[in-house]
Amino acid sequence: MAITIATADLPALLAEAATVGAEFERRFGGLSEAQLNWQPNPEEWSIGYCVEHVITANRSYIAPIEHVLAGTRRPTFWERVPLLPGLFGSLLIRALAPGASGHVRAPKVFLPSTTAVPGDVMARFDTQQRELIGLMERCSALDLTSIIITSPAAWFVTYSLLDAFRIIVVHLQHHLHQTSKLLALPEFPGAGPTRAESHAD
Repeated sequence: MAITIATADLPALLAEAATVGAEFERRFGGLSEAQLNWQPNPEEWSIGYCVEHVITANRSYIAPIEHVLAGTRRPTFWERVPLLPGLFGSLLIRALAPGASGHVRAPKVFLPSTTAVPGDVMARFDTQQRELIGLMERCSALDLTSIIITSPAAWFVTYSLLDAFRIIVVHLQHHLHQTSKLLALPEFPGAGPTRAESHAD
């Protein structure tokens, strides 16, 4: 069942994160290292690079969430400015939605250090997903709309912790959509049973 990320609460986001994470594994878990690194052209990302990018981006949220849970965070000046967090959160969620018009350029801090992705990328993705979902679950008793954090990508961009979770989930959706289109290309190497099953509904 599709959810509206912009208004989703924590239980809905947790369910969607688990669903999309499982779909990544179902579609790409059986791919070889060569398939994961295949690019239709030098300008486009491979499936493996997309997954590594998701890992890199999500890793940057783990420490801030842990600081919130530990009660050791101190709000910055920009986090105390009213209205800005709601504005930035909404803009990013809309921009990352699968099928949204325009192109969102990934911040450099979220880019993997190498284009050649090792074959264990899906295993690392799965491990991180479980860690991240666990952290999100631990935040269930918090007032997620009143806790403001700073984007790991830009010191002046702030949003609520709830919007941070929405951004994490919509970012997952965005790259599942992107990588699934790569997998469906006729020239994608190895159109065997694993690939065919990955598109079964």
